[in-house]
Amino acid sequence: MITKKYATKKEIAEMFSIIPHSLDNMMTRIKREPDWSWIILKWGRKSVRVDIQGFEDYLKWKTKNHIKAL
Repeated sequence: MITKKYATKKEIAEMFSIIPHSLDNMMTRIKREPDWSWIILKWGRKSVRVDIQGFEDYLKWKTKNHIKAL
């Protein structure tokens, strides 16, 4: 069985139940993080793909760091 490695922003928003506007904000933060910028592939104005496993790992990392801050 072939599983997808990359997804569009719309697919990511649906997979992780994230509001599209919030996803845009998250992707901006991801692009600014040197350790996580590899998650987003952009080769044109509207051609953006997101590494699904990488995005999930980012969310887990973000959750872990948020809990430490509390």
